[in-house]
Amino acid sequence: MTFINDKQKTILQSFTRYRSPIDEESLYKGIDIRYLPLFKKEFRGLFRYRPRGGRYYIQNNCTMEDAKTFAVYTR
Repeated sequence: MTFINDKQKTILQSFTRYRSPIDEESLYKGIDIRYLPLFKKEFRGLFRYRPRGGRYYIQNNCTMEDAKTFAVYTR
């Protein structure tokens, strides 16, 4: 079980509009790619990040370079 600190909680609360529906596997989706460095820095090792909205060379995944948004999944 992983606990988050107050700063992490504040960050997640500011992204509540991006929460995924309960029946989906992702926790958050549609977050602008410019916030990815923030998530990677503050939540190191807690989540997996999948790029979305770019060119899809592999089915269901695009490259980070092409991505416009990203989704957050549990590790």
